[in-house]
Amino acid sequence: MRYFLLLLSCMSFAYAQVAQFDIRGQWVGELQVGATIQLIFTVKGEYMMSGSLDVPLQGAKDIPISITETMQSVKFNVESIKGLFEGKKIDTVTLQGSWKQNGGIYPLTLKKQQITIEQPKRPQTPEEPFPYMIEEVVVLGKAGKLSGTLTKPIGEGPFPLIVLITGSGAQDRDETIFSHKPFFVLADAFTRRGYAVLRMDDRGIGNSEGDLSKATSLDLADDIYACIAAMKLKRDIDNKKIGILGHSEGGLIAQILAASHPKDIAFMCSMAGIGVTGLDLLVWQTRKISSSTMPMNEVEKAVRRQKTILTMIKDSRDSLQLRRALTDSLGIWAVEQQKLFMVNSPEFRVQLNQLQSPWLRFFISYEPAKYLRNVKCPVFAINGSEDMQVESGENLRRIDSVLNANGNASVTVKEYKGMNHLFQRCNTCDVAEYAKIETTIEQEVIDDIIAWLNQVTKKSSKKQVKRR
Repeated sequence: MRYFLLLLSCMSFAYAQVAQFDIRGQWVGELQVGATIQLIFTVKGEYMMSGSLDVPLQGAKDIPISITETMQSVKFNVESIKGLFEGKKIDTVTLQGSWKQNGGIYPLTLKKQQITIEQPKRPQTPEEPFPYMIEEVVVLGKAGKLSGTLTKPIGEGPFPLIVLITGSGAQDRDETIFSHKPFFVLADAFTRRGYAVLRMDDRGIGNSEGDLSKATSLDLADDIYACIAAMKLKRDIDNKKIGILGHSEGGLIAQILAASHPKDIAFMCSMAGIGVTGLDLLVWQTRKISSSTMPMNEVEKAVRRQKTILTMIKDSRDSLQLRRALTDSLGIWAVEQQKLFMVNSPEFRVQLNQLQSPWLRFFISYEPAKYLRNVKCPVFAINGSEDMQVESGENLRRIDSVLNANGNASVTVKEYKGMNHLFQRCNTCDVAEYAKIETTIEQEVIDDIIAWLNQVTKKSSKKQVKRR
């Protein structure tokens, strides 16, 4: 009986703590997703609560949230970015739970504290006033309306146009990452030098309609082509000088577009694009990233496991059979690694669904040579030597060799020493360091792209582009 009374006393104390819980204030937590991202939820009000989310590293501020509170739990729903925090009340200043977004589930603990929000320094982010015209653009694509920004020099034109193509994942028109805005920086630099520039929100992102989770790179290529077709109708755009610049997966999409629409694409710039197959790239990434944290024998195990799973996905023709095979494979791996999640748990289903996504299936089957052999326009392919997402040397060599072997004499290839995937000078060069570097894109890279653009658009009588 004495033990029971003690337990009852503890329960009463815990209930008293929860009863004193006040949801108003700032709730701060750190999300671990390759890099550490601070989330700050702010709740205000007396009878009707309202709230917002700030993500300083992403430059995101005052994103509206809806709030659901019970005696034991709290939910912060961020509808605009399809994010949800679900947490249990541990005490009056602690919420312990998880963050869910884009099919992923990540542990997250929020602490109630007063914090001053400081935005990271990004000196290259352009600021008003701008010496050019800015126009909001809406284009009808296959998946719905696509929204973006067109910047144009002042004057009648017609102007050469550069269409920017974002990398993988949910990207806005500026390709915002850790509060860096690479496409805003590029658009500003190019427009100041006499070029019109179009940058678009991905389907389902920002002000664009559609469902990105069901889209492959081919679908995204269709979206960009719809934008190009719309731009060709504008009087102040030179429709014979429309080119594309793609970063990362955007470089892959640029290959598809330049090969499929040769009469519409006058030039192509590939920033950290791929020359090897998608499957080979993902296997390389696993080896590169794992080697910094795991013994070499464990690295090779991880590589073999991933290659087996990706090959299974690539070769499968029966989705139900594939799901069973993946379930068995992931289940065995979970037991070997002593993972706590079980088959049919939310975490397990998230992994399973990601492995069966249309995007991944297309990507691992993608062979750049299939498209590159049909690219005949001038090409500028660049990469950073320390890129940990797209290996520089082999990818540049493959792009160069396939283009040349198939008669494209206007090819420029350059590797930038000491730069990462974003074309920043780096030390560790991993994804987490992107956020710590103030420079968004090295000026040397921007200057080289502009010099190449001048060469292929304003000196069109020269058929041969000099190699670097």
